[in-house]
Parts: sequence; C-alpha cells; structure tokens
Amino acid sequence: MRDFIEWTQGTWLAQFMTESQWAWAWCEVGHFIGMSMLFGSVLVMDLRLMGFFRNSIAIRAIRSLAPWAATGFTLNLLTGIAFLAKDADRLLPNPSFLFKMACVMLAGLNFLLFMAAFGKQSTAWRNDENPPLGAKLMGFVSLAAWILVIWGGRMIPVYGEG
Repeated sequence: MRDFIEWTQGTWLAQFMTESQWAWAWCEVGHFIGMSMLFGSVLVMDLRLMGFFRNSIAIRAIRSLAPWAATGFTLNLLTGIAFLAKDADRLLPNPSFLFKMACVMLAGLNFLLFMAAFGKQSTAWRNDENPPLGAKLMGFVSLAAWILVIWGGRMIPVYGEG
C-alpha cells in the first residue's frame, strides 16, 4: 500500500494539486456541483422507481435525468481522483473514506443489477405504472447508498485527517 501511496503522490496531478493555489478549491467546487447533479438526478429517479409521484412524473421521463447523473458522477470521479492523488496518505487509511468508497461500489453494483434485471423491461413500463417490488427495492438501495456516500464524505475530516 505504501508503494501505491508514494507513486500516487508523485504523479503530475499530485504535483499540480500541491503547487496550485486554486486547484483544491476548484476541485471542491466541481465535486460539490457533481454531487448535486448526481444526487438530484438519483433522488428523482429512485423516488419514482419506488413508486412515489406516479401521477405526476412519467416513468419514461426519468430517463432524461440519466445524462445529468452520469455527468455528475464523472465530475465527482475526476475531482475525487485529484483529491486522492494529493492526499492518498491521509485518505486511504481513513475509515470514512473507505466507507464512502464501499457505498459508491454498492451503488454501482446495484445499478448493474437493476440494468440486468429490469433494464429492457423498464422501457415498456407505462408512464403511470407502479414498478415491481424488486425495482422498488433497488431504488431504495440506490438512494440509501448515495445518501451514505455523502455522509461518508462529510465524515472524512471527523474520523481521520482527510
């Protein structure tokens, strides 16, 4: 692990994050905007998937939020890599960071399972249809995982030197 940390902190990205006066601040802004885009989209999609707002939000309309969620996730991934490059020695042993990453993986796995189980089927759902119980549970797991990602991120400075 120590070799990986040293390698990470020796990259051009780590150097840039360390030497630039504004890099960290702009990455924080980007991370916040990315999470807002991601979580805002996921919140609407998952609540609708769980059966809420059936009469006011068409199930097919929530598909239009997917690019916003993907853009937010990408922005968070890129800024998160920048944070990790600079502070790998503080983040990798931090239990809150590890918890956050585990929740991101849970959310990703849940998404892949949803696509495998309901991806094609969901395109045929009527706009006011109440999704099946399995889809509702996956919506709940997704929403819970992303809430825990945010909580884990906020706890990084509390439970370590993040």
